[in-house]
Amino acid sequence: MATKIKKIVDKRDKLYLIVEKLQAQPKENTRNKRIYNFSNPTALRALRIHRHLRALESDILEHAGKRAISLSANKNRDKVVISIRNDEVHCCRVAYLSQREFRMLRKNRKVANVLRKCPAYTEVA
Repeated sequence: MATKIKKIVDKRDKLYLIVEKLQAQPKENTRNKRIYNFSNPTALRALRIHRHLRALESDILEHAGKRAISLSANKNRDKVVISIRNDEVHCCRVAYLSQREFRMLRKNRKVANVLRKCPAYTEVA
């Protein structure tokens, strides 16, 4: 039983290690993504998480001064809920992130500064 739990943790660690490597690459350098074998389901999921976090970063920075971003904690599922309201289109983007994904999102200093000003930040961080 313990080895099965350890394998699951190792898969998650490998997944987030790939995401961190993808985030560390400069945005102009997209050729290095070919190094990873994206036929592997873990690598594909890492690429999807990376793209999701990158899109969230751009949305957060776009709505930085409009007081349109709110944070909350979903204790039942151990998730962080980010809600970005767009008044121009009358819609709201809601993202559920794990604690680890939320830490990755805050590695960008500009995003971290915007999120610190959001309501309920102290409950989440």
